[in-house]
Amino acid sequence: MSKKKVLVIISSGDKNVISTAMTFGIVSFEAKLYDDLKVFFFGPSEKVIVEDKDLQSSLSKLIKDGITPVACVNVSNAFDITPKLTALGFNAIPVGKAIADLVNQDYATMVF
Repeated sequence: MSKKKVLVIISSGDKNVISTAMTFGIVSFEAKLYDDLKVFFFGPSEKVIVEDKDLQSSLSKLIKDGITPVACVNVSNAFDITPKLTALGFNAIPVGKAIADLVNQDYATMVF
């Protein structure tokens, strides 16, 4: 059986949900559970991650493992946090088309 590709979309503004989603991403990636794993932040999660040092520590682990987190540049511009996100290691892009492209490439989506 072949492994699947997974897109984790973190949109919640709840720190505990964001932490759980990032832990899922880290553990899944390190255990090589999927052929590919991508992590997108969208909406309130973008604002929370730039304000929370504990979450930033988990984010650093995600990045160290080799996952480049993606954030929606349209949302981050609205919150005026794009420079903060890019400084944390995010790739800030318009995510609508990127998500559609990944879904059309058979990525399973998990939304937190």
